[in-house]
Amino acid sequence: MLSGNPKIGFIGFGEVAYNFSLGLKEAGIERIAAYDKAATDPACSEIVRRRASGAGVQLVSSLEELIRQSELVFSSVWGNLALKVAGEAARHMGPEKMFADLNNSTPAAKKQAGEAVNARGAKFVDVAVFGTPAKERHKVFMCVSGDGAEEFRRVMSGYGMVMDLLPGEAGKATTIKTLAKIYYLGAQALYLELAVSARKAGCDIETLAPLLANPTAGIPRKDELAFWAVRGGIHAKRKTAELQDYVPAIREWGVEPIMMEAALERLELTARYQLHEHFKGELPPLSELETMIEAMEKIGAEKNIGLK
Repeated sequence: MLSGNPKIGFIGFGEVAYNFSLGLKEAGIERIAAYDKAATDPACSEIVRRRASGAGVQLVSSLEELIRQSELVFSSVWGNLALKVAGEAARHMGPEKMFADLNNSTPAAKKQAGEAVNARGAKFVDVAVFGTPAKERHKVFMCVSGDGAEEFRRVMSGYGMVMDLLPGEAGKATTIKTLAKIYYLGAQALYLELAVSARKAGCDIETLAPLLANPTAGIPRKDELAFWAVRGGIHAKRKTAELQDYVPAIREWGVEPIMMEAALERLELTARYQLHEHFKGELPPLSELETMIEAMEKIGAEKNIGLK
């Protein structure tokens, strides 16, 4: 069980670990240590040592030493290294330790990391960070899951950490972040395609920008997902026809309609569920998005197209 003022260790001391440390120290955490291989690399050691000194963090010379003197170990490394690091760390852990994985790895990798840590009797927390630690430090919003998540929230919320506790095993929090990334990254690509199209079509982007917000004006941000998904589902057939006209126009401007062709494929598939007929032409309330998805699942089974 974590003490009231847990001794904290960071594996990796990059931007996230540095900013977390600054915030946690200010919030009252007394002892923070870090192990970073870059501290022994002449090309990188200076910035690591400068950050550690500025944050009041003790640099240690080995992973084993870090874990030995820490109760709560945060892993903050590159996502492609996260599972390997968890496995290496697990060898030095025991029932009195907790491992919190901050990394941008996959849900499957988080689950495997949790299994490796749990096999040594230690607790594991899947931490999915939303926002910018450089701005919000340790108070950046996060979702947590795994067998150590409840205890982690109980202790660390006392130091200002802000989190939603998700029921379920390691990987659940990262699954939520992965789903959110579908929107974030998809929106970035879509806006890039829109901006290039506007330029090629000779339109002022600043004139166009306010129009994009009009459809959702007055709708709470939390309902925007349902707004677009419900309308897209019910009117998929009509919107498919519209896009079939728009795609050639985009090409005529000299733009490759990558995002629009993907949107057309998704709407064409959705139109096959005939949701307009299923709901008799009426838009279900935004609160019933789940009902619409369930209808797609049922119709998909009947039509042998599944839900995909």
